[in-house]
Amino acid sequence: MKTNRQESNPTVVALNTRLLNMLKPNPKTLLLIIFTSILSLFPPSPIYAQTISLSVWPPILEAVLKPSQSYTQTYQLKNQGDDITLKAALIPFESADEFGHITLQTKAFQSPALNYFTLNNSPLPQSFILKAGETKNIDLTINIPQTAPNSDHYLTLLFQAETKGLITGTGSKTLPAVGSNILLTIPQPNQPKPTAKIQAFSIPQFIFDSFDPINFNLLVKNTSNHFLKTQGHIDIFNSFNKKVATIPLRSDNILKQSTRQLITDNPWNPIFPIGRYQATVNLTPINATSTITQTITFYAFPYKILAILLLLFFLFKKQKSRLFS
Repeated sequence: MKTNRQESNPTVVALNTRLLNMLKPNPKTLLLIIFTSILSLFPPSPIYAQTISLSVWPPILEAVLKPSQSYTQTYQLKNQGDDITLKAALIPFESADEFGHITLQTKAFQSPALNYFTLNNSPLPQSFILKAGETKNIDLTINIPQTAPNSDHYLTLLFQAETKGLITGTGSKTLPAVGSNILLTIPQPNQPKPTAKIQAFSIPQFIFDSFDPINFNLLVKNTSNHFLKTQGHIDIFNSFNKKVATIPLRSDNILKQSTRQLITDNPWNPIFPIGRYQATVNLTPINATSTITQTITFYAFPYKILAILLLLFFLFKKQKSRLFS
């Protein structure tokens, strides 16, 4: 008697075995699922961010006060962000480079002039709260004592945030600030006139293309012991010694015994200049009695367009020779 028995397919058996193994629980997978489920029970910590936007006016104060004189400047401080606690302090500064940047001397130096100042009739530093959207008028008073020596003092009235700006779950303290610079001169009875000298007057290149604007580099040193404000211009003459342009110089402050690069409001951009030109700078510091000058020579020539035309001519000539060869 024969028994009907269906033999198993080896391929099918192997696939079924793999499927059963895949369905078995993996301990590592179970641990990962349990850990993820536990984390989902705890909501993430809230993140707080504080909007800080401050402005102060005026941005600079220039004062010349004799001993026993006083002066009060009203500053307008505006908060366009959230409520904030500010600390007002006076920080001495010095010139950092020839481009007008400054370096605050937060720890290295304490100016004797710090005692000359009060803010709203109270000594500095001091703290106060500035509400969101609030504009506060603050009076800074300068009282020069009778015994104050002849000198310049350069300070920044700095308003620095003390309120914590929370940018993570635990919080991170940010200290944004806004400031106004103060240039204070205490003159002597017979104060000498400010003096300066031109250290460099040049152009980037000796020959300019006629279609390029021309920028001038002017480096001036203040040789006096007080800050000065510059005023002057650059006159440009053509080959026939005819004045063709006058370019005003921007009026900038130069701190005592320091050097600054003066610039024009706009480069000289004439209509197709060609030939030889001369540029003469005339500089007279405010309250000075003498003018300092210096002259340079340069040339303008349309060499870029000529180079393009020559290139096109040679290409045309080469193409023409091919056609007739």
